[in-house]
Amino acid sequence: MQQVLLNLLLNGMDAMGDVPPTSRRMVVSARRLDAATAEVAVGDAGHGIAVGRLAKVFEPFYTTKSSGLGMGLAISRTLVEGHGGRIWAENNADGGATFRFTLPLALPANRTETA
Repeated sequence: MQQVLLNLLLNGMDAMGDVPPTSRRMVVSARRLDAATAEVAVGDAGHGIAVGRLAKVFEPFYTTKSSGLGMGLAISRTLVEGHGGRIWAENNADGGATFRFTLPLALPANRTETA
């Protein structure tokens, strides 16, 4: 998950390259959605993602960057899904985009929990 988080942070910083320094901001948050699931979100104040491209950004070799390979988000999706989670992107109402991923929470070996 370190690779996923690093990729999302670097992408967010790249997305804000043309934003005036005083307007740049990134927000990273984590929360427990329910007894079995956590969500991590990385939001930026960049230009956002064209609505028609939101579903494509996780496809291999698809990139919106002039110097990108288009593999970072595809690899992130593979890693998150490989751990039983889900990843998606959405545009923020005030500009920029937020990438979110969910992961199942592990329980201690000596404990079971019912929802």
